[in-house]
Amino acid sequence: MLDSFLQIGAPLLYMTDVVLLGAVTYLFVRRVGIPQVRYISLMADYFPLFLIFGIGLTGVLMRYFTKTDIVSVKILAIGLISFKPTVDATIGPMFFTHLFLLSVLFAYFPISKLVHMGGVFLSPTRNLANNSRMKRHINPWNYPVHVHSYEEYENDFRDKMKDAGLPVEKE
Repeated sequence: MLDSFLQIGAPLLYMTDVVLLGAVTYLFVRRVGIPQVRYISLMADYFPLFLIFGIGLTGVLMRYFTKTDIVSVKILAIGLISFKPTVDATIGPMFFTHLFLLSVLFAYFPISKLVHMGGVFLSPTRNLANNSRMKRHINPWNYPVHVHSYEEYENDFRDKMKDAGLPVEKE
């Protein structure tokens, strides 16, 4: 396997485990360490980081430290898919913590900022023809709108602008 070429430990150390936990840790340290990024950060920015870190950490803990019975997990997964779940006591709390965090991430994903990454694949710059110099693209749903120029605006509101002390071009 290319992912586990280091072969550290009895279960092979996967580079994806190290990269995932390292990347999420880097994003958190960057968000906390850089003052400009910390200033614009909200709780909605930290919550997905903690979820992804928790999912990765519980996955790593299950793989390398607390063993999980894969057969029982498979029986549970098939039971969940067929709406007849059977929970076996040999699965352990670490798996249920992992499953809970993953479920929270799936529920949170559509209403979060994370859904913006789908826009990369749906953006017009990727999906439209790049012929804007040869052809003018006009939205078919655009209707003609009367544009109110500044001169017309000033003609309509000149008295009110003078009363408010605003400068006008024509007296």
